[in-house]
Amino acid sequence: PLLLRKWQKGDFFIPFGMKGKKKLSDFFIDKKYNLTKKENTRLLFSRKNLVWIVGEEIDNRYRITSISREILKIELR
Repeated sequence: PLLLRKWQKGDFFIPFGMKGKKKLSDFFIDKKYNLTKKENTRLLFSRKNLVWIVGEEIDNRYRITSISREILKIELR
């Protein structure tokens, strides 16, 4: 099941192209998000794993690879 929600303290993801995890709060600081943008950012989760920072970045564990068999396309409008 997929869940769309706001960020919570302790959320983390593995940035696209990397192996180690990163706290979402650090991602917001690096991208210079102000409080309003941070509060309006939505996250897509599959069970307990962050799949996508909506409109920003996908988690490396959910990237499309040569062995991907199924692809779910989600668009932000």
